[in-house]
Amino acid sequence: MSKISQQVMASVAVIYAARKASGPTALKLYTLMLSIWGIGKLVWVSKVFENFLVAGKSGMTALSNYLLVALEHAHISVQLTLAVFIIAGVWLLLDLARAAAPRSARFAA
Repeated sequence: MSKISQQVMASVAVIYAARKASGPTALKLYTLMLSIWGIGKLVWVSKVFENFLVAGKSGMTALSNYLLVALEHAHISVQLTLAVFIIAGVWLLLDLARAAAPRSARFAA
């Protein structure tokens, strides 16, 4: 392989990688990861899980009440970060479901 063809192929590889890394699904994944990082910075996650397990021992009603009160009393930045996490996660799952669907089902949608 000549030097020119190696350079051209390297350029093609870089362009292909950049397109994949900046595609819509990749951006949703980056948003999801960034929101997970943000929640980890804003919330003491181990305490949330500890309280979740304690409330879970009291039954489903206590657990749902805990979740509602915890979200209601959380800072607005935590609520917004959690909303971004949920939206990006659902959107990413929809993309993955579309990608996993058979070819004939993709054209019907």
